[in-house]
Amino acid sequence: MKEFKDKVLVVTGGSRGIGKAIAVEGAKRGMKIVLNDIDGDQLAKTCAEIKDMGVECISQHADISLYENIEALLKLAMDNYGHVDMLVNNAGCAVSGAIWKLPKQDIDWITELNFLSHLYGMKVFLPQMIAQNTPCEIINVESTAGLMTSGKATMYHATKAAGVAASESVYIAMKEQGYPINIHCLVPAYVKTTIHLADLHRPERFAMNDDPYYTSDEYKAGQIRGERGVMSGIPDWYVGECVFTAVEDEKFYIFTHPESQVVAQPRVQRLASGINPQT
Repeated sequence: MKEFKDKVLVVTGGSRGIGKAIAVEGAKRGMKIVLNDIDGDQLAKTCAEIKDMGVECISQHADISLYENIEALLKLAMDNYGHVDMLVNNAGCAVSGAIWKLPKQDIDWITELNFLSHLYGMKVFLPQMIAQNTPCEIINVESTAGLMTSGKATMYHATKAAGVAASESVYIAMKEQGYPINIHCLVPAYVKTTIHLADLHRPERFAMNDDPYYTSDEYKAGQIRGERGVMSGIPDWYVGECVFTAVEDEKFYIFTHPESQVVAQPRVQRLASGINPQT
């Protein structure tokens, strides 16, 4: 896609961070913006900011990890604009901790938001894009954590790696079927967002409870690591620019950090050589 004016851009988790940066970049190019987020107050502020840029913006305040809300998001876009041109599956959370210590609800939350919501987004939006038979784009926001592993944040690595694999598979499927739809996989390292504060926006069904994990030293250490990492990251606006450059150049992998490729290479080499995982 080279021309963006009057095209419709749908972004999940679009009220702040990477999602907002992509939405704002789309607005600069004259796109019509459809935002989703679970944080209603911030969503309203971001939508107002985008309208102040002189472009149309509508929003959905909803938990996008629920399939019916993704269906409603497509309906919102179609009812207002009659077509969709670009979907950004961005909504996500970060959960740190050893798999045998994590509360089951945290395993479910990160799986549903980081992975299933991206699958649901493609399942719901792709039939409409295919029916349109016009050039369309889907950007799945994954992570460098999906290209490498560590002994911490097992569920974050797992869901992001699954997202990378799903993105690759759907990219190939689109090419095999001859559909004019490009799939992209964004794999940033640390970006200055608020993902380390994801606990503030948990859906009610995943609310923190009296599980001792939430008062443990391991949980607290994970929070500190997350904040330090995020605060050391690149500015979020730069990611928006990277995404649109990659869309214009038809790049599948969208790297915001050169070191991400450096990190991925030794893991792939070890895998291909049958060498055990290393820290």
